[in-house]
Amino acid sequence: MTDIPFPLLVAFTFLFGCLAMLQLYRRQQDAQRSLPQRAEYLAVHAQQTPACSRCGAQETRDFGLHDGEDHRRVVACAKCDRLMYQYSREPAAID
Repeated sequence: MTDIPFPLLVAFTFLFGCLAMLQLYRRQQDAQRSLPQRAEYLAVHAQQTPACSRCGAQETRDFGLHDGEDHRRVVACAKCDRLMYQYSREPAAID
C-alpha cells in the first residue's frame, strides 16, 4: 500500500471529482452562451420557422440561461434535445 493516509485519499478524490464536475458544467454554460440568435439560426439553416437541424422536428423547449426566470432563453429540440439557438425576452414587470 501507499504511505498516504486513507482520509487524505478520500479528500483528494472528492476534490478532483468536484473540480471535474465544475469543468463540465462550465463547458455546458459556454456552449449555451455561444449559441446563435434566432434570426442567425434561421438564416444559416434557410428556414422560415425553427426546426432542428439534426432530426427536423419543429417542437422545441426553452429554458433560462442561468435560471428559470432569466430573460436570456436557450431553445432546444424537444425530440432529440439538441441545442438550437438563444433569444432574449423582455423581463417581466414586477408590480
